[in-house]
Amino acid sequence: MIFGTWGAGSGQWDDHVSFACRVGPVAGRPEPASTLVTAGLAHPDGPLFGRKLDREAALRHPRLPEFWQVSDFILEHDPLVRGHLYGR
Repeated sequence: MIFGTWGAGSGQWDDHVSFACRVGPVAGRPEPASTLVTAGLAHPDGPLFGRKLDREAALRHPRLPEFWQVSDFILEHDPLVRGHLYGR
């Protein structure tokens, strides 16, 4: 998930920061859970992604609460994602 200013052209992306998580089984939890991971590993670096945060940096970043809000919204409200994770 990329946060930052969205203007015309990559010159407007100087403040971009990327977060990522994996969602799935976690030991000791009956339901799938989200765990922070390094962002953007499947894509080359570039201005769109900005600073790709690893887990430790994401845990300290001031935008972490926003990331969890968006992630939770997707997991709760997107029928395709919800169906894949929970089978309903």
